[in-house]
Amino acid sequence: VIELHDCFSCNELITYEALGLCPEGQGGKLVESGNCTYGGKYVINPSGGLISKGHPLGATGVAQCAELCWQLRGECGVRQVKDAKAALQHNLGLGGCCVCTIYQKPVDWKGVPPKRKVTGALGFDAHEAQTAKL
Repeated sequence: VIELHDCFSCNELITYEALGLCPEGQGGKLVESGNCTYGGKYVINPSGGLISKGHPLGATGVAQCAELCWQLRGECGVRQVKDAKAALQHNLGLGGCCVCTIYQKPVDWKGVPPKRKVTGALGFDAHEAQTAKL
């Protein structure tokens, strides 16, 4: 599962190529092949990516980290990538700074059920939030 910095649609395609997910100039073909979504070779930005979040400067990396940790815990509900065992985070910053982080599901977690069935986007239990009395 991959969360990458998709600040602009064209940047997402270029990043596919830069990360080696496809040959240079083939980012569009990767999308057309279906290999960058559920059922394909990679699941990229299951959170919806930065564009869906309004590209929050400063919070981008934390949001990516949270999504990938939730994926490895099996707590993403309908966004869950089946059998996620490893994750890649790619983030860009002002001035051209780039950070790539690789996460791996700990071996000790094998057979341990998730603490929650679904974690909400802000870290709360989605079911509890829906049933809470205000």
